[in-house]
Amino acid sequence: MMHGYDKDAAVAFITRCIRKADHPELAEDIPALVPQMIDADMAYMHEAGVLDNDGYADDEAIEYIVESLAAKNALDPEQAVKLAALVDDYLDAQQMFLESQGMVEYGE
Repeated sequence: MMHGYDKDAAVAFITRCIRKADHPELAEDIPALVPQMIDADMAYMHEAGVLDNDGYADDEAIEYIVESLAAKNALDPEQAVKLAALVDDYLDAQQMFLESQGMVEYGE
């Protein structure tokens, strides 16, 4: 986990940001999926070296998170496609959370 990252605060923030109406098939599962997305995202960042300033690749992160959650939740391919849209919204909300916490540094 990122140093100083408050997972509980992130879950609450991200869950509030994601519009359930945009993901009707997954709406009931969003509160359970958000912590799983955070865990998969942190695992991706660790494996990809993001935390060592190697850069964050959204497309690779989405693929990693979707594959992780699809396997963990036994999702079929159609559900995985719907999950990808949710993960995209998650990444936007995660970015907003990190910015609100002063945890994002942008290179000049």
